[in-house]
Amino acid sequence: MPFGSDDDVWLRVVGERGWIALMRDKGVRRRRLERDALKAYNVAAFVFTGGEATGEQTARAICPLLYKFANMYVSEPKPFLYTFGQSGTLSRVHL
Repeated sequence: MPFGSDDDVWLRVVGERGWIALMRDKGVRRRRLERDALKAYNVAAFVFTGGEATGEQTARAICPLLYKFANMYVSEPKPFLYTFGQSGTLSRVHL
């Protein structure tokens, strides 16, 4: 899949392959097209909302949560969308 593919395109691939979607686009919470794609393709998604965080800061926020993401993928019904910031606190977004 080419870099820069539309969200509804790559989210379909994520859902079909049973992957976890990890994003930095906090606007996904408010855009109907992306939220509809999450639902249509049964995607488990996590959105980092750390604003202008550097790559290193982003990695520091994500890495401690990877095990939790995997457990949530297995234990929670899909689709779902959670946001988290640099503190690591997860907040569920109603789809």
